[in-house]
Amino acid sequence: MKNFLLIAGILFTLVSCKSSDSVTSDQGNKSSEKLTVDQITKSDDLAEKKTFKVIEAKDATKNTDQVNRIFEKKLIENGFAQVDENPELLIQSVIASVDFETEILKTSAFTAPGSNFGRSPTFRPHIESGQFGKVIFLIQDAKTNEVLWMGTGTGVLTANEVLNSKEIKSALDQLIAGLK
Repeated sequence: MKNFLLIAGILFTLVSCKSSDSVTSDQGNKSSEKLTVDQITKSDDLAEKKTFKVIEAKDATKNTDQVNRIFEKKLIENGFAQVDENPELLIQSVIASVDFETEILKTSAFTAPGSNFGRSPTFRPHIESGQFGKVIFLIQDAKTNEVLWMGTGTGVLTANEVLNSKEIKSALDQLIAGLK
């Protein structure tokens, strides 16, 4: 009788454990990696000014420098001119982020040697890391240091230590469209 109760207890425990009905490993839809943009402020004084200089921080990270270069190129594409002496505007980018890690189940299929049953899927965990946060783009008056324009992009900034430059460029295009 004790053996029967022990076996019944084990069976009850195994049956009551919940197992996942499906496993999603599709990484094609990366909508969560899109940057959400927001133009915070825009001054009418900005329309009269067309020259700028990038503010370089001595302790800036590689990603901040890369975002500054993207910002610089987008401003030049939109009719602003970069100068070293007496700029009308100062521009800079700031990144505020937190690191994250995500465990993703990846599928792979294999055929056992000598087997005629085809492929059996296996699931292996894969760790992806990156930075989630906000990139802030600032345009200041060079004489008064007043912020004339500020825009932000919020979302996944880096994935596996690679800056999401495509999304940052897209966000800047949307934000700079508001400058005109």
